[in-house]
Amino acid sequence: MTTDANLELDDMKEIIGDFLIETDELLHSLDTNLVKLESAPDDLNLLNEIFRAAHTIKGTSSFLGFEQVTTLTHKMEDVLNKLRKGELKVTPVRMDVLLESLDLLKQLVEMVRSGHIESVDLSGILAMLEVQMEGGAAPGTTIASPAATVAQPTTAPIRVMESAAKDQPASFDKTTAASPVRPGAEKKVVDQTIRVDVNRLDSLMNLMGELVLSRNSLVQTVGTINKDEVGGLHAEKLNQAAASVNYITTELQMAVMRMRMQPIGKVFSKFPRLVRDLSRDSKKQIDLILTGEETELDKSVIEEIGDPLVHIIRNSCDHGIELPKVREAGGKPAKGTIKLDACQEGSNIVIRIQDDGKGLDPDAIREKAIERGLGTRAEIEKMADRDIFRFIFEAGLSTAKVVTDVSGRGVGMDVVRTNIEKLNGQIELDSKRGAGTTITIKLPLTLAILQGLLVEADHEVYILPLSSVIETVRTEQSDVSYINQRPVLRLRDEIIPIINFASCLRGQGNAVALAEKPYVVVVGLAEQKLGINIDRFLGQEEVVIKSLGSYLGTTEGVAGATILGDGRIRLIIDLIGLFNLARRKR
Repeated sequence: MTTDANLELDDMKEIIGDFLIETDELLHSLDTNLVKLESAPDDLNLLNEIFRAAHTIKGTSSFLGFEQVTTLTHKMEDVLNKLRKGELKVTPVRMDVLLESLDLLKQLVEMVRSGHIESVDLSGILAMLEVQMEGGAAPGTTIASPAATVAQPTTAPIRVMESAAKDQPASFDKTTAASPVRPGAEKKVVDQTIRVDVNRLDSLMNLMGELVLSRNSLVQTVGTINKDEVGGLHAEKLNQAAASVNYITTELQMAVMRMRMQPIGKVFSKFPRLVRDLSRDSKKQIDLILTGEETELDKSVIEEIGDPLVHIIRNSCDHGIELPKVREAGGKPAKGTIKLDACQEGSNIVIRIQDDGKGLDPDAIREKAIERGLGTRAEIEKMADRDIFRFIFEAGLSTAKVVTDVSGRGVGMDVVRTNIEKLNGQIELDSKRGAGTTITIKLPLTLAILQGLLVEADHEVYILPLSSVIETVRTEQSDVSYINQRPVLRLRDEIIPIINFASCLRGQGNAVALAEKPYVVVVGLAEQKLGINIDRFLGQEEVVIKSLGSYLGTTEGVAGATILGDGRIRLIIDLIGLFNLARRKR
């Protein structure tokens, strides 16, 4: 292949990449706005925005030769055009057809992304769109998935683009705008935004971590300098320089972290469609209220939090919110409400999911827990409702009498716990029978650099993730009881198991000499709490997690290591492993 051909091929790949990025954003916008349109059918600005998105996808896909994407969006555009002209009304059935068309469009775009363009039978969905365009009811046509209607593969996308570029060079320029837009306004937005490969951001974050370690070392070294040895003036200048480096490093670190941040609205925006579909399938009326969409999280956290929230929302729709007649009989409005909120609290993000449904039945959960052998009847019956609710996160435990396509198999909340644990997060559940349920999730802003609590146990220094520390307490003998010869801390209305930190890590059992170790750090992971017995607190420090390497491999209870300002290497505790160790020792 010639150099010119290679360059042309690279150009085609880059154009396809740009098309996919732009189309993903437009599909995301369509998904959100079509659901909004159902609640605000007279919003002409919203209709115009939806039309422009479909029009843009049609124009660019036509230019690139993706014929099926063009055909489907063209037919969707026809329906949308009549809606914005007032020739058609927004109805639930019409929205169903548009949303189903959008789902199929997403699948077609995914085929482009995979590089395997295959012929899909669009006749069913095109017929449904045609009926809607004529103002009729949708026929009972089943929309076949691409996998079920695949014909012979067509040419690969690169070849399609090469021929498209030769055969119709002017097709992209001839597309007309849906509504006039000031040229300068759009140009300004484009000029202020660039796309950066995430690998470059990861590399920058790693370098930032090294700078943080160097900063810590510098600050500690300067703090130990003897003024008499270097002179008071020189010592003062060194202190000023160290303070300046400290400040600039902190500001630079925040700037780098912000580059990796994404608004949680990117995740939240999927849920109006989810709730809309679930409420129609279950014959319920559900209103979803979103707040705090602008709250930002690290990209790695954003990628992991979506699935847990989906499971929680599905449970709220299926188990929480009642049918309209049941709600009215109980003195509630026919339409149920689910509130999804996010906000930043210090170095953590707090997400709350609240519904005004029927709430959890603690008695039913007790019986299921006893049936599953999660404890003796005597132990479980003594537990407070707040502790009973934690059994919801056990795999396979469900109080649902009927298993549906949505939930009821006891799997969803177990997935929630697993994902929250991976993120070193915490989850709390509070419910009142007849009034609803509130689930609170607490997550660290980022997983790369963390605020650590330095503690000493058996003459060794360890680092605990500060985001997982609930509180620190100095205990008295009267605060400690024993269950099955194991110590537990009675902290207000809760009973929290205590472990001997250093002994547990060394695999030497769980003997605790409380008289010698009066300090306890209460840490949380998902819905669980644990008291860690230590000798003393040494303060807190910003640390960078470093892998232990292949030589040591995976060590349970240890997330990695870091270098403190004094140059010593200290272990960072992995709470998932620590909780597992503690569970086996008990």
